[in-house]
Amino acid sequence: MASLNPSNPIQLFFSSYSEFTYDPSGKTMAQFWELCNLYSWDRNSDERAEALAKMRDAIAQQFNAFYGTDADSLDGWYNLFQALQVQIPDTVKGCKDLIRTIHVNICDLVDYSLGEQNVPPELHVSQEALAEYSRREGKIYPRENAYAEGLLRFLLREITGTYQGRRGKDGQRRGGRRGRLNRRGRI
Repeated sequence: MASLNPSNPIQLFFSSYSEFTYDPSGKTMAQFWELCNLYSWDRNSDERAEALAKMRDAIAQQFNAFYGTDADSLDGWYNLFQALQVQIPDTVKGCKDLIRTIHVNICDLVDYSLGEQNVPPELHVSQEALAEYSRREGKIYPRENAYAEGLLRFLLREITGTYQGRRGKDGQRRGGRRGRLNRRGRI
């Protein structure tokens, strides 16, 4: 295993699984699925769900560490637009408007931030194309992740079709079908 880099949350995540050898030049989610196979975690197991939640936290922490969290600063947008290889708007409002039209997989963007990927992340032509790619590759990042803030929030797109309405900072739903059950009997 490569020497442990305490500033790399993804490497720290993988280091907690001693039987797994993390490759910093590899794709993060592909390695996560290899980890699941190594430990024989069933798709619905608590161990897999817990590890996936921690993996997603590490992805958000790496994103925030590299790209920043201040959505109200042009400096905060610079690294992000540079990685996306798109022209950087002159205003924060211009950045926010432009990013809403860009569809990129967050896991790919984070892999690129680690400096081991030579090819910038693919920009998908639509939200639907991004969703199809993300599902096919197993690279789905949840909209409700606690560490998803600032710039990262602007990249979150509906991938699975299970959006449950707007939520406040406390994670509680705002508006929508409050208190009513869905088809599966869940709120």
